[in-house]
Amino acid sequence: MIKKILKVTLGSTLLFGSVYAKTVEKPKKKEAYSAVWQKIYGGKEDDIAYGIVALENGESAIVGTCKSFGAQKSDICVTRMTADGEMRWRLWLGGKKKDEGKAIARTADGNIVVLGRSKSFTKAYAYDLYVAKISLDGKKIWEKTLGGDRDEYAGGIAGTDDGGVLLVGASESYGKGNKDIYIAKLDKNGKLVHAHTIGGEKEDVATALTRTRDGKMVLVGYREIEYTGDSDFLIMQLDQNGKRRWTKTFGGAHEDMLLGVTATVDNGIVAIGSTRSYGSSQTDLTVMKIDAKGKTIWHKIYGFKYYEYGNAVATTRDGGFMLAGGTNTLGKGNHSVYVLALDRSGELIWSHVYGDERKDVAHGVARMSDGSMIVVGETNSFRREKNFYLIKLVKQ
Repeated sequence: MIKKILKVTLGSTLLFGSVYAKTVEKPKKKEAYSAVWQKIYGGKEDDIAYGIVALENGESAIVGTCKSFGAQKSDICVTRMTADGEMRWRLWLGGKKKDEGKAIARTADGNIVVLGRSKSFTKAYAYDLYVAKISLDGKKIWEKTLGGDRDEYAGGIAGTDDGGVLLVGASESYGKGNKDIYIAKLDKNGKLVHAHTIGGEKEDVATALTRTRDGKMVLVGYREIEYTGDSDFLIMQLDQNGKRRWTKTFGGAHEDMLLGVTATVDNGIVAIGSTRSYGSSQTDLTVMKIDAKGKTIWHKIYGFKYYEYGNAVATTRDGGFMLAGGTNTLGKGNHSVYVLALDRSGELIWSHVYGDERKDVAHGVARMSDGSMIVVGETNSFRREKNFYLIKLVKQ
């Protein structure tokens, strides 16, 4: 693949190729966001929150992987939270082996659907994809597993107009590469409509999925094209049946990957991840806006001396974006939760680190119906075990 890189300064006109600007943060005169509360949930074993979706009245539903509270080796756990950060209910999904939660979304009828992977329902000692639909009062409606003789990897999930779901991830069981992108459509009752893989001889992985305003689906991830271990950014638009409409792949000389995505009001997307290219010292957080036709509108990189990375992104009420991930350059611990707010042009307006002296990482972020933002992830700064870490932010 020919990689065309044009370095520009902030505010320059985008012409073609992969255009980016690396930003050095400046001290802010005013805090644009403040934390209304920070909550920690968990037991005597590791419990980690990976995804969040908004419900009505400022409430939310969170998916994660839990080992506490009577879980087997590990279970997929789904928790419904009030707007004040109090737990309404918790549901465990899985079996007697390892089960891991990854993504969460709403279906057309307003219920909740979660995606993870499981070893509990397969005869082979490998992970299958696991999908479950859950009612708003915490009852399992149906569950489904998908996979072959080798491991499958959960990426993202979104509801379709017909009441079903589209899910993406990666498969070692199917396709022709080490890992290939796996795309599956389920109907409203959890029945498999169809599934297929996309990929080459090396790794092709979908890590997240979003539905755009006009009903299209966009997955993000990474793809190895030239050398194993040196991946490029991957963005792919699909229809609601999972058929590919266009693909965009680009990157620098080293490892570049996208890990989170959200839809924008103009039918485009903003994607977030990490890069070791573009002058990065170690790993920097990368974020980019792509329009409905796959054109790069802007591409920004935020980083310091060591490791910064972005795991999730959501739109804010004023049309900007909130980014959530981690840093081990800033903060007290070996990793701190790193949260940034950008305006609609991708300009940094605020950033903050959260956590204490151990490891704190954000894995998900969403805008609530009341306009607040909730960041979810993990912490072991306040207890020996990893616990759910929730931060509710409001604009000043």
